[in-house]
Amino acid sequence: MFACLPLFGLLLPDAATLITGSFNNLSPVRIYIECFLLLFIVLCTLRIAQISKAQNAASTEL
Repeated sequence: MFACLPLFGLLLPDAATLITGSFNNLSPVRIYIECFLLLFIVLCTLRIAQISKAQNAASTEL
């Protein structure tokens, strides 16, 4: 659930811009920043899942 909240926060303004058709307001810098943030969110989510999976596997071995 927490992984989806930042994604909605990033994508909602751009989706509204794309729906209204005003593409002139999107700067390339903003698109680069949002792509980097999306990548960072995905990497953090995968790392958290990997850590929790390792902890669950370690606890079941005991």
